[in-house]
Amino acid sequence: MRKLIRNLLCLAVAALALTIPDSQAFASFNPEDWPRYCEMETGNTSKVYAMVEISGPLYDASGPDFHDVRVGQSDNAKTEEIPYDIVSKPYPAKETALPASLLNRGSSGKNTTATVDLGQKVQPHNHLVISTTGRDFIKEVTLEGSDDRHTWVKIRNSGKIADFTSRGPAYRRTDVTYDTVDFRYLRVTLSGGTGEAVYIDGIEVLYTGEAESPEKSVDMKITGREVSAQDKTSTIIITGGFNHLPVHRVELATASTNFSRPVTIYGSSNLKEWLPVGAGVLASLDLTGFKEAHLGLPVTTEGYRYLKIIMNDGDSPTVKITGVTGFFYPRYFLFPCQEGYNYGIYFGNVSVKAPSYDIADFSSKVLETGPPVWKLSSPKVNPLFQEKPEAVPESEKHKWLLPGILAVLVAGLAVVIAKSLPKVMKGDE
Repeated sequence: MRKLIRNLLCLAVAALALTIPDSQAFASFNPEDWPRYCEMETGNTSKVYAMVEISGPLYDASGPDFHDVRVGQSDNAKTEEIPYDIVSKPYPAKETALPASLLNRGSSGKNTTATVDLGQKVQPHNHLVISTTGRDFIKEVTLEGSDDRHTWVKIRNSGKIADFTSRGPAYRRTDVTYDTVDFRYLRVTLSGGTGEAVYIDGIEVLYTGEAESPEKSVDMKITGREVSAQDKTSTIIITGGFNHLPVHRVELATASTNFSRPVTIYGSSNLKEWLPVGAGVLASLDLTGFKEAHLGLPVTTEGYRYLKIIMNDGDSPTVKITGVTGFFYPRYFLFPCQEGYNYGIYFGNVSVKAPSYDIADFSSKVLETGPPVWKLSSPKVNPLFQEKPEAVPESEKHKWLLPGILAVLVAGLAVVIAKSLPKVMKGDE
């Protein structure tokens, strides 16, 4: 009896297994399984590693986490998979604070002055930030440099600092940029403008490097506009044209002035489901003696094809947005390379899982060696691709199989019950 039950269970398990198709998630790499690819223009291999930048079309054609991407290395005989990591190219620190001490401060009427000593081993500098508790002012900034505190040279600078706290759109800026100099002493004078004398509590001196910006830009197309009188909002929908493009900031263009509006940003991949991805304040001021605009907004969650920007207008006129630029940090595939091989990016095989390579543990060290950046072609149809028919369970191939096995199971259970019933009845007596 036990043997019969065991055989029936084994038959049931076998029937269940036949209904499950084989998984190709961990299949070995074969170029014929990948519908699309990008060719590489092989460059210098002396660094042992190389990089290619991920282009907008490649973002658009691949999965959001690049699980469907493989890097192939080929010779005349075969193509094999090689490890890669997705990295951002390192850039020098953008801004450095310099040691500085405040020597003296003075005031005369509405004018105030302070002198800063940057020490004997002075470094180049071109940016300073003034600390003050003053409010509601516009002040002209005169900046002078000296090496001996006797002869002073006027330095060309950005000109004004301002604060609007209790009137108009809230705004504050107390930093000044100027031509790069290496004077040991700086004398800062605040004068004219509006408001009372602004007392200088401290001055921070910095150097902003002129290294290449890691950001790249893309023109965002405005695909929709809406003004809601009921909600007192105005909305635009924009797109960079690619899915998964990691836009982290947008910059708006407008001819409107003298406004300060809170803004909320939403992201979507299909224009149906929208999720919050950022918020901020847009402002443009054109006041007597002062002109400034802050039209940039951060995007905290990247990779959406569409962005919806909703501006809270209140009872003020709608701000006319004339253009939008998106900014993103370029990313690269980093991989090992050898002389005499061809390389390519294969993608689009949705049946595979994301690879796991140990290069991710040391890619930061590889970047310090300065691997060259190779060129990547636009995505192409892989001529080697061979579409395979969808795996079909044996139960679908032989539709009689599962009903037949079930019939055998039912018959077997009937035999078990028939043999067990007399014993059960006898036990009841």
